[in-house]
Amino acid sequence: MQSASDVDILGSLHRQRLQLPDSISTNVKTRSGTRVPCDIPVTVISLDPLYPFSELCRIILVNANGCTVRISRPAETGTPVRLQGLSVSKAVTARVTSCISLGKHERSFLLGLMIDEPGNVWGIENVPADWKA
Repeated sequence: MQSASDVDILGSLHRQRLQLPDSISTNVKTRSGTRVPCDIPVTVISLDPLYPFSELCRIILVNANGCTVRISRPAETGTPVRLQGLSVSKAVTARVTSCISLGKHERSFLLGLMIDEPGNVWGIENVPADWKA
């Protein structure tokens, strides 16, 4: 479940009519699959030795190919990361596909992440039909 602040932020961005990537739109079906709003705690760990960071943050949208994470720092597109703390027993790695600032006065960013091995690594019980294909 999304927190009230995430819903407010996403709603505010939509009202401002910004052009947003599908990774932060809700209920959108594309070749990436249906996005499911959620609230999953995760630690995002950079695997780039030139840009090290580790941060506990929240996943706010998922699909079978990736997720959107709310985080307090920007990350370069292409940065490899590991997602730690998910309910699956295997290591989950991903790459940053987008980084959107939530405003110059906010210290929050939305990172679009594409996981290296697609699937339901999020622990979603009733997945959309297009995730099973």
